Amino acid sequence: MAINRLTAYKTWISDLLNSNYVETHGEFESNYVELYNTQISKVNIVATVVNKMESDDKNYASITLDDGSEEIRLKTWREDTRLLRDINVGEIILVVGKVKKYNEEVYLIPNVVKKMNVDWETARKLELIETYGKPNETQNLNAYPISNKEEKIEVEEIKFTTSNLRNEILSLIEAYEEKEGISLEEVKEKLHADIHGINSVIEELIKEGQVYTIGNKFRLLL
Repeated sequence: MAINRLTAYKTWISDLLNSNYVETHGEFESNYVELYNTQISKVNIVATVVNKMESDDKNYASITLDDGSEEIRLKTWREDTRLLRDINVGEIILVVGKVKKYNEEVYLIPNVVKKMNVDWETARKLELIETYGKPNETQNLNAYPISNKEEKIEVEEIKFTTSNLRNEILSLIEAYEEKEGISLEEVKEKLHADIHGINSVIEELIKEGQVYTIGNKFRLLL
């Protein structure tokens, strides 16, 4: 059976925490938050580690992240605690993880944790401000804070196109998992999309930790 790969959305932590959390009941459905006119189950966040704790038996570890808008906890259990083993307070990290909620607390379960530098943190804040506005200025979490209708249409069209290409590339790489990956040439041949767009999306997926390379082939990070 094919695994449904969820897109990891970039967001302010405050927007994530202030969104409506929806629990689903289907066997293969994921819980999600309603944010930016999208059902978001997985996020991509760049933030600073402000707290870390680990149980005495090493079977539980968590860190608290702050992106300048709000704080959120990252939780791991058993063998997954290795993801946080080398992470320290004060470091900047990129996290790709699933959104969860328990006892009224929204938190993240990480799939990928990577140390980053301050340039990444600055770039991510500028990107979020450009797309959604400053977190304390966001009035409607399901509307883009654009000043006029013409600009809103342009931004939404670009976002929709990029999202579709991301999903197509992820689905294509997943389909080639049993063949130990797919080359860039094969991706271009199958999708017939703009070469610059394909290169840009693949580079972003690699940086996010969703895709990695072995030789000249791309594979999904399981």
